[in-house]
Order: sequence, then structure tokens, then C-alpha cells
Amino acid sequence: MASKDPFSRASIAIGDWMSPLFLVAVIITVYEVFMRYGFDAPTIWVHELTVLLSASCFVVSGLYVLAKGEHIRVTVLKDSLPAPFGRMVDLLSVVLGLIFLCAVAYGGAPSAWEALSNWHSTRTAFNSPTPAILKPMLAATSALMAVQLLVSLRHGTAKE
Repeated sequence: MASKDPFSRASIAIGDWMSPLFLVAVIITVYEVFMRYGFDAPTIWVHELTVLLSASCFVVSGLYVLAKGEHIRVTVLKDSLPAPFGRMVDLLSVVLGLIFLCAVAYGGAPSAWEALSNWHSTRTAFNSPTPAILKPMLAATSALMAVQLLVSLRHGTAKE
């Protein structure tokens, strides 16, 4: 079911744009295996880049599935209740989700700012800026997921 609201469409577009990065991670991992075992010439960059690409996709995937309404739901309790109580369980789930996501965004913002403003790196041979990218991405995506929950609630599609 395609969402009509602009925020959800943007969330889905971000996820669609980032999903090919998983394929890039697989391709460079195959390259690493080929170089390491075929030529005894391991790389210093593949592992860290694979972690960065995969982690970025995983972080954004939460926003993507929330916008599409395709996240995992455990409905044992809700399904055993009458409809009005089931709706209350849905609302409670949204409220708890909002609290959690806002806590992650708020609590992670100082660390994210520190990592970004000081351009933290992994301090390895490759020295990638993975922390400077992932920490702000996690804080920002948590905030965007909280907004997505509110948008979904407004459109009647928020069912945790």
C-alpha cells in the first residue's frame, strides 16, 4: 500500500535509495575474499567500509519499514482483546515507541555532534570516519522515526 503523505514518501525514497548499498557491501566483500585467498593480498579498507555501508542501511531500514507499515508486529495480546482495547494497545505501542525514539535521538545528539564536529574516525589502519557518520545518522533517523510514527498515527496507519 503506497502512502500518500509526503513524509512517508520521502522516508520510503531514502530507503529505496540506500538499499543498493547492501549489494555494494556484498561485492566488496567478495573482492576482499578473492584478494585475500586468491592473491594473499588482504585489503585494509573492505571490512570498515562494509560495516559503514551495512550499518547505514540497517539504521535507515527502521524508518523505511515504519513508513511502509511493514515492521514486525507481535499481536498475541492485541488479537486476544476486544477491538476497543486492541486500539488502546496500538496507541500504547505508539506512545512507547515515541518515548524510546525521542530518548535515543535526544540522548544520542551530544555524542553525534561531538563525533561529527571532531570528525571521529575508527583509528585503525584505514581510519574511516564511520563514527562521524553513523552516530549522527542514528540520532537523526531516530528523530525522523518519531515523526514518522506521528504521521502514521495521524493517517491511521500506526500499528506497532
